Amino acid sequence: MTRVTVQPMDLELEVEDGQTVMAAAHAAGYVWPTECEGNASCGLCVSIIREGLDNCGEMPEDERETLQRTMGRVDPSRRLACRLTVSGPVSLTKRGVRPKEA
Repeated sequence: MTRVTVQPMDLELEVEDGQTVMAAAHAAGYVWPTECEGNASCGLCVSIIREGLDNCGEMPEDERETLQRTMGRVDPSRRLACRLTVSGPVSLTKRGVRPKEA
């Protein structure tokens, strides 16, 4: 398990090996902004890596294509949470992450 800190809400997520940050958030009872439900096509789950960039997994081609299309460029510090895996501690910023409503 790896710890990911999500700002600005100061959320601490435990992410399993091979699990995406978005999947870990969903499993912990949080909603992560998305329209494509984690298919790497909408770009709404883009997050800014603040610390631990070296602990982020390789960027898959579908993520790279979506970032290029939606942001006009690929910046390694901007990652889609639906594709982001981690191997060590990471701190990122994503507004709109919130607890699921009961």
